[in-house]
Order: sequence, then C-alpha cells, then structure tokens
Amino acid sequence: MSFSSGITGERRYQFGILSEVSQNEVRSKFDGCRLCWAISEEGQRHPANMIVHSTDEHVVVPALGSIIEGYVMLVSKRHRSSVATLNAEHAANVQKDIDSVLARLEKQPGSQGWVVFEHGTTLDCGLKACCVDHLHLHLLPVNMDLASALASQLSCEARRIEALQDLRQVREAGADNYIYVRNPDGKHYVLTPPAYSSQFVRQVLAEKTGKGDRWNWQHHPMEDDSIKTIRMFRNAGLTPRAIYYAHAIEQLPTAEVKAIVQKARTLMGSHCPQTTLFSMYEHLEQSLQELDLPEERLNAYLVETERKFIEASDLLIVDLSRPNWQYVGSLMEVVYAAEAKVPVIAIVGDSPIQGRRWLKAHVTRFAKTAEEAFTLAPSFLQKPQPSK
Repeated sequence: MSFSSGITGERRYQFGILSEVSQNEVRSKFDGCRLCWAISEEGQRHPANMIVHSTDEHVVVPALGSIIEGYVMLVSKRHRSSVATLNAEHAANVQKDIDSVLARLEKQPGSQGWVVFEHGTTLDCGLKACCVDHLHLHLLPVNMDLASALASQLSCEARRIEALQDLRQVREAGADNYIYVRNPDGKHYVLTPPAYSSQFVRQVLAEKTGKGDRWNWQHHPMEDDSIKTIRMFRNAGLTPRAIYYAHAIEQLPTAEVKAIVQKARTLMGSHCPQTTLFSMYEHLEQSLQELDLPEERLNAYLVETERKFIEASDLLIVDLSRPNWQYVGSLMEVVYAAEAKVPVIAIVGDSPIQGRRWLKAHVTRFAKTAEEAFTLAPSFLQKPQPSK
C-alpha cells in the first residue's frame, strides 16, 4: 500500500457554494481556523457542521471526508492545541467525554468497535503535522488494530500508554508531533515517527474501508454522508430528533414571520419536547443580510442549504393553509423531503389544495391546524429513523 505525500496544487473544496461562503467566513472572522468557525453560530448555519452532542468543554460534529458512516470528531469549544499540550485536568476531561460518547455508541445494534485517533503536535509555532491546529480527536466505527497498522506502515513503535493524560509525556520527551490511537479494545497507544504525510491515518483508514482514493477530506468532503452520521447519533439517543418547519416567508413582515416560528416552537414544546426545530428563517436571516453575492448565487446558497437541513431532519411540517397564497418555496420543500424519504405533515386548513394529486403523492399526512400537526408529530419521531 502506498500513500501520497499530501495535497499538491491549490487547496480547494469541491462541493458548491456553501464551501465558498464558509471559506470566506473562516478567513475573515475566525483567523483561518475552520473548527472555530464550524462550531460557531455562523458555522451552524451549514448543515454538515451540525453539533450532534455537547458537553461542558467539547462538542461532537460529523467529520468532513466521512469515509465511513458514523465518523465524527470531538472538538474543544475553546481554541486549544493538541491533547499533549493540555494540563492534567483538561486532558482528563477529554478522556471522560470520549468514554461517555463511545459507551453509548458501542451499545448500538451492529456496533463492532470504534477507534479514536489524533494527529497531535507539541509545538506552539513552526511546521506542524496536524492540518487543523485546534484540538480535535477522530472517532470512527472501525474494528481494527489501528495502532499496529500504523506502526507497520511507519516503521516505528506503537507505545502503550494508560490514558490520554499520558500524552503530556510526549512533550516532555521533546517530540514535535505524534499520533495517538485508542483501539477498539480500549487500549491507548502513541507513535512518534520522525515524519509522516498529511492525513496519514485517514489514508490508512480509507484503504481499510474501501475508499483508498478518497482519503483527502479537502478534495473529497463527502458532505452528504454527514447526514447518515447525524441520524446514527439520533438513533443512539445522543442527538435530539429534529423537525423542519416550513411556511410562507416572502412578502410578510418580520414580526409576523417570527410570531409564526414562535407558535410552532411552543406547540413543539407541548407535544414533542426534547426535539429540535429547524427554521430556515432563523438559520439564514443573518446570512442573507451579510452575504455579498449576486442574486442568482444567493438563491443557489439558499436552496443548497435548505435541502441539506431537510435531509438532516426526521420530519417536515409544512403550513400550506394561508388563504389565496401562491406557494412556491414550501411546495419545493415538500418535494425535497419526499426525495430524501423524510415524512411530511402538511397543514392545509380549509384549502382545497389537499385534493391535488401531486401533493397527495408527496405528503404523508394532512392536518387541519398546526396544533393537529404537532400532535401527530411524535408518532414520526419515536422510532429509529433509517439512514438515507
């Protein structure tokens, strides 16, 4: 097995206008740190960054370049460097949070084991092996002796350590960079090869999972696979179920739109608490004001974002009950949901639209009122949802 030495030529994302917007935000607002951006309010407007679990000090987000369903990263809420640079208390908290997440995931049907790894550095400046200098550890559902595989490829020792806290010894020993591994049996290892290529561990894992040519997350972000990971965490009970709420927005006063969303949120709290409500207005209101894009590209940004949020939801509730309203966006949202196999409840009031064959072909249930729709919602949220 041979690996490339990393990225050559221009570093480019290749997955649409969302990446263009995100790169601009990363550079202009977050000093170039993609992870600071990803877990921020701005980053959370992009579905692929959806936080699937949160603790006091860390969040868990789907990994770009998801070479296997379930691939996530534990990311520090504050910008910190690698585990080896942390004090004992912070390192112990990383260990505690990883153990807590894995304890839930390893109980899921079909789980055969998880590996954890970190491309770490002990340096405060200079050339670093990790491509994103913000504390993050990779968690993947792969049942393999990763430590031995890396040791063999790198011709170096995988030294056994007792816990993450022991990585501080790497810095004390004078090594600049390291690779930390937790095997599926729970044993911890550290490797300190003199050099290795960018995303080296991802290259090994991509080969193991049959995606050897797609290891580079910057060239192959596989963003759509993040949705499967989000669903996996929902089924594990680590992430709340989510309802996407669609309704008329255009030509309505801001106060009325906000009142509509608040009413939906109140009904959801009554009938299906511990559920997340996605509202495109709330997600994109600020973005649409800030983005300096031609109208056609702004429209593309809106559609691309909305489709991904719908795909990341467990249920679409769409209000089509406004009298004499020419629905366009809401009907497209119904189609997007049906394509993604997301069930749809349509609120129709007394409108004759309920009798239209095209609509009936795409809607799972009809409801007269929002109250009735949210009363029906729990029956769609209680069962584990399949990956899409």
